[in-house]
Amino acid sequence: MSKKDALSQLRQAKSAHIRWRSYAQALVAGIPVEQDHVPVMHTDCKFGKWYYGEGQKLSSLSSFEAIETSHQILHQIYMEIFRLLFGEDDRSALKKLFGSKASAKWKKQEQAGRLMEKLVAVSATLLEAIGLLEQEILDVYEGTE
Repeated sequence: MSKKDALSQLRQAKSAHIRWRSYAQALVAGIPVEQDHVPVMHTDCKFGKWYYGEGQKLSSLSSFEAIETSHQILHQIYMEIFRLLFGEDDRSALKKLFGSKASAKWKKQEQAGRLMEKLVAVSATLLEAIGLLEQEILDVYEGTE
């Protein structure tokens, strides 16, 4: 793989991650988002498809492996958000008796917001790791196209 191809693929994957994060943020803000725009599994998003597909050609680079953990954590946090906002609540009958529906929804939104803050922080870590990989590609492929 040429330096140009490697950088192009990495930058496209990075852009896909940023779009994924913006869709997740929109969802938490209450803006409807199609489910295929914010997949739950880390292997189903565009970044994950690149990382576990074409990106594996870069797996010999030392900074490549550091990306995986942050990426998986992002999707775990998102899964928590998704379950919180859209999952079944085992205590729904009790909530009907002891709390208002609006209050419960507000609490879920508040929790989702806190989880989104964590997701954004992990995203920043992932973007730093991608930046290190980008720099390593530039260093390793120095003088090549």
